[in-house]
Amino acid sequence: MLNNLRNTLFWTIDTLTRGKKKSNFKDIQSLLENVNSKTSIKRKKEYLDSILQHAINTVPFYKNTQPLITAFPVINKNIFRENFKDFQSESFQNEKKRTVSTSGSTGTPFTVHQNISKIIRNTSDNLYFWGKAGYKIGDKLFFFRLWNAFEKKESFINFAQNIVPIDVFDLTPTFIDNLLKNIQKGKGNICLLGYVSAFEKICKHLDRTNPKFRSNAVKSTITISEKLNEYTKESIHKYFRIIPISRYSNIENGIIAQQPKGKDYFVINEASYYIEILNMENDEQQQKGVLGRIIITDLFNQYNPMIRYDTGDLGMIEEINNKKVLTQITGRKIDAITNTNGKIITFNIVLIVNKYLQLAQCQLIQTNHKHYTLKLNALQYFEKENELIADFKKYLGNDAVIKVEYVSEIPLLASGKRRVMINQMIQ
Repeated sequence: MLNNLRNTLFWTIDTLTRGKKKSNFKDIQSLLENVNSKTSIKRKKEYLDSILQHAINTVPFYKNTQPLITAFPVINKNIFRENFKDFQSESFQNEKKRTVSTSGSTGTPFTVHQNISKIIRNTSDNLYFWGKAGYKIGDKLFFFRLWNAFEKKESFINFAQNIVPIDVFDLTPTFIDNLLKNIQKGKGNICLLGYVSAFEKICKHLDRTNPKFRSNAVKSTITISEKLNEYTKESIHKYFRIIPISRYSNIENGIIAQQPKGKDYFVINEASYYIEILNMENDEQQQKGVLGRIIITDLFNQYNPMIRYDTGDLGMIEEINNKKVLTQITGRKIDAITNTNGKIITFNIVLIVNKYLQLAQCQLIQTNHKHYTLKLNALQYFEKENELIADFKKYLGNDAVIKVEYVSEIPLLASGKRRVMINQMIQ
């Protein structure tokens, strides 16, 4: 009953404040569920043309640019950071804003301002994509992230929104055991959101301590920030009787794409972003079905227009059921490693360690074309080093030279995520 009251209160407050979240929600729903209709195509073009013209007219960095998407330069975090003032719209200097920050994979702070209409659009994006995963406002949400790195919500707001914030640093064995007891009390009304690494840690804990554990308390699970690997996907399904959904999003923009239930591809959020896949080496459009750089244009951030923003990630667009979808999203370009023949490895081969229960953490570092370092954090004496090296050579090449280093901890980034693959040649 309390959950229903929270839901009713949320929409009542929105109605009393001109119903902006509801109208944005309906717009997103219409655009994404009728993506190829003439009306949707026209409205998406209007959104794109509008943000381009707004940038040309009010943003110093973009002045004198032609109003065509291909005329705008591709930017990245470094360009944005170095020209931060020039990326701010002159017409929004005195407007209310929200400031969001992320450290990315480098640990260097990166800040973006968002205007009120962008914030509302993000909220409505969340409502739409959450609904597709089975969540509704008022459901209890266990949210796993590095909470110390983000602006903390007041306890009353967490209570009102029924959010249980869980810091990923708190996931000790005792904490996980108590957490699972609390989840079991949810009786089918629990939703989980968080880093893949957090869910992986919970599942590995169950592998070691309670492999017969089963729960029907969770109705929805969405993973963020990291690629959902097969081990974690299958383990969540085994232990919680639900297939998790992977979401592709970032702090500076919002939800870019999300998997439909039971599918491996990602529905692109064309309602709020214009997505391009560009060549690895230049800014030419990549062909469908070929891996390239994911470039996004945020259609609603008028305070800090982000046009043709290189996310640092790699992806592949294909057509399924006459719709453009992302069939592959892989790690940041800086973390893509190659085998000894120079071919890019597009998935996280560090997942090999999942079958070695003695290992708590692993990090693979490529130092040159044929030399690699494996950093291992072992829970106990690890007697299968040669077997592990042989497993990695299946992907890296038989002529790969792999050095093993044992460490007590592989530190988290400031974002709360852990870099599992590093290519020092690129850096």
